[in-house]
Formats: sequence, C-alpha cells, structure tokens
Amino acid sequence: MSARRAALVAALCLALVSCAGTGDDVGTDVSAPGTSSTATSVPVTSTTALWNIASSTVPGAAGGTTATTVRPRVTTTTVPKCADDANKGPVTVLAASSMVNVLTELKDAWVAAHPCVTALNISYGSSATLAAQITTGAPADAFVSASDSTMNTVKNAGLAVIPPTVFARNKGTILLWPKSRFVDSVSSPVDLLDAVNPGIKVGLCVASAPCGSLANTILSNSRAFYGRADVTRTNIADTETGSVEDLVTKVELGELDAGIGYVSDCVYASPRGLATCAELPDGVNSSNNYLIAGLNAKANTRAFVDWVMSYAFGTTARTKYGFLSP
Repeated sequence: MSARRAALVAALCLALVSCAGTGDDVGTDVSAPGTSSTATSVPVTSTTALWNIASSTVPGAAGGTTATTVRPRVTTTTVPKCADDANKGPVTVLAASSMVNVLTELKDAWVAAHPCVTALNISYGSSATLAAQITTGAPADAFVSASDSTMNTVKNAGLAVIPPTVFARNKGTILLWPKSRFVDSVSSPVDLLDAVNPGIKVGLCVASAPCGSLANTILSNSRAFYGRADVTRTNIADTETGSVEDLVTKVELGELDAGIGYVSDCVYASPRGLATCAELPDGVNSSNNYLIAGLNAKANTRAFVDWVMSYAFGTTARTKYGFLSP
C-alpha cells in the first residue's frame, strides 16, 4: 500500500473512531511515513452536533501535499408543530390544592409535548370553593376535584361537558410539626384531644372542604374504633382552614402541632423535613375520590383530561406522591 493511501485510510479510521465515542475525547496520531503529526482531540457529543474532523497532510503525486478533511455532520431535533392553528391557545384549570405538587412537577413537560397549548394556567384551592366559582361563571377549561360531592355540584349544573371520571384516591393521615413537643405523643386521633395531650394545637379543614369531610369521617370512625365518644371536631379543632394547602402550611410553619390531612401531603413534606406523619389504621382511615371533568369540548381540553387519566400520570401520582388507584 502506498504512503498516500495509508494516510487516507488512517484519516478515515480516525473519523470512525470519533463517531463511536461516548463523549470522551479521543486523541489519535495520524501521520504519513517519514512525517510528523500532532494528536487531534475530538470531543463527541450527543446533543445537537457530532463534530468528526480528521485532517492530515499526505504526500502528493509530485512530492507536494494534499489536505484531506472530514466535514462536520450536524443532527437536528424536530420541534413539534400545532396541526391546526385554530386550536392554539392556553388551557385554564381549577384544581384541588392537594394536586399542586404532582401537577407542578409534570405540567411543563405536558405543555412541551402539546404544541397547540400556549400555556397551562392552574389555580388551586378548596374543591368546594372552586366548584362554586365554576357554577357562577368563572372561566375554566377543566376541573380537578378532591371529592364526589364537589364534582357533583358542577355536574348537576350541567357544566361537565366531558363527563367526570375518577382518576385517583387519597387517604387521610395525621401531619405533625417535626419540632412539636407532641411529635412523639400522637399516634391516633384520640391523641389530638386536649384531655390526652394538654395544650396541643390541632387544625382541621372546614367541613365543607373535601379534606374537612374526610376528617369528619375519620373522627366518626375513631369514636367507634376506640370507644371514645369525645373524639369530635369541637373537642379537637383549635383552627379550621379553607383548604388542605393552608392546613399543611400551618403545620410546616409550626403554627399548629398537628392536623388531619392527606397521605399525599405527608409523602411530599416528610422527606423534606417539613412534617412527620402518624399512619391511621384501616378501621379508622378513609379516602376521597379524585375526579376530572372537561368544561368544554375543545381539543386542548380533551388532551388535558386524557393526560390526567393516562397511565403515565397515574404512575407518577402513585409512586411519588402517595395517591392510590381509583
């Protein structure tokens, strides 16, 4: 093999080795016999371009030199486009405050995958309050509720264009401020009584909110389970909040020693050191259904409803945030 051909083969081999790299720099010395060459470091990336540049000086037919270069090869990512500009626009959602963590994590990825959606605007609050807003004309495309009764308010008003569907459940728990002097003294709703732990400050959601309705069920179950007729809202609650988000915030800030909230709030707050939780036995605990309904027939609304009902969304809600299957 001639020196010229050997050099060309070596240059091509250099390019092939560079393409097979995994991101590490590859240095290869390529030189024709009798000539000197400098090692070339070729960084390989897996993002927008693979720069495979091999350059060497080889002897020409008449003793001259010829420069051989392998040009850059560029790959591009195709950005999805909206198939119908008439469908372009924002999606507005009113959602139960206990959904804030999972929706906040996933919303940006959903918008990025739906080019017709220009923005996903979500307002959180008590499901009862949100249902009342919808029935009095608040603009929204979808409603995510934390109870059957609050969704029925919207359904019975004839506003659920895409019918309500249960996509998850959420059980109750006792949330505790980690620095509370009562943190090791509470293991059941009975321990929330002043008669058991004098001076303990306890919060419950208002009875009209889904988290408050759940708390009432848990207290009722406790009276039967423990044989304690005094386990009542009146005897336990020092503070009532309009939503579970407000309740959890008060516990996390130490304004309350304890409160009855959702397991999903515990799963989020506990690893962050914001709260600890006392698990309730099956004979005491209960759960709320979570439902979604579309308030119009827009394509983007349908896409949002389908997403919340999807396996991927449900898996994240269950494995990362403690929700249960419907």
